[in-house]
Amino acid sequence: MNVGGNAKNLKDVVKKENLTWRSFADPGDAGQGPIAGRWNLTSTPTFYVLDARGVIRRKWPGGAGPETIDAALDQLIKEVEVPR
Repeated sequence: MNVGGNAKNLKDVVKKENLTWRSFADPGDAGQGPIAGRWNLTSTPTFYVLDARGVIRRKWPGGAGPETIDAALDQLIKEVEVPR
């Protein structure tokens, strides 16, 4: 999510960087828009991991390293994998 920015700039970045995940622009001052309020965003960057139902399973205010995020994603994947 891009807080305190505009959607056009975000669209340009998504296209330039070939980002494959959903990104949102929250209008207004940083941290004061409707998305930041609903998600209880207190700082940027903040990383969220959502499960298949859209439930926030992990949140890292201030960011998290790739290994930490990968481990959280691996755990969620294991939870939904069906044994064959």
